Amino acid sequence: MSDAAFLPTPDTRAILFDCDGTLVDTMPVHREVWQQIFARHSFDITDQWWEAWANVALLPFVRQAIPQATPEDADALNDEATVLYLDALHRIDPLEHVIQVARNHHGTVPLAVVTGGYRDVVVPTLDAAGITGLFDIIVTADDVLRSKPAPDLYLLAMQRLSVDPLRCLAYEDSVIGMASARDAGVGRIVDIRDWPTA
Repeated sequence: MSDAAFLPTPDTRAILFDCDGTLVDTMPVHREVWQQIFARHSFDITDQWWEAWANVALLPFVRQAIPQATPEDADALNDEATVLYLDALHRIDPLEHVIQVARNHHGTVPLAVVTGGYRDVVVPTLDAAGITGLFDIIVTADDVLRSKPAPDLYLLAMQRLSVDPLRCLAYEDSVIGMASARDAGVGRIVDIRDWPTA
């Protein structure tokens, strides 16, 4: 399959990008951080568990490892994870083939980051990759009551951009993220894991 199958078409009116695993390869660092935290609770992250739970909202994510965790516990662990992650920002890798789409369309169609991550992590991540300024808006888990796989993040982004969902293109790297975009009515969704240059 050629690159053209993964690129915006002339009738695309907005391009929406997930962050972690789509614009920037942050997931190995996130996994290491949470493995370090969960190890104190005798929980080991397997590949299968990470695939299933890495992109869900904070509280259900934490409770899959620590069933008795309260919302306050989850927030405290997330604060710790944020510090550890920010200390490791130098280890993240930009995914240039996806970022190039944003560079090529910056200033011609609205661009948004639509992520289940939190703003205090997402913005430094984009800053570290040198790409924050490419995007018109950044929508994060702080902005909605329900994160991915609920459609709320995508619905909010498209509302803020005043665009027709059917003429939007979303780039994602997870089943959960693609479900979120699909249920929000996004007209075209690209799974970057299928991109041969990835």
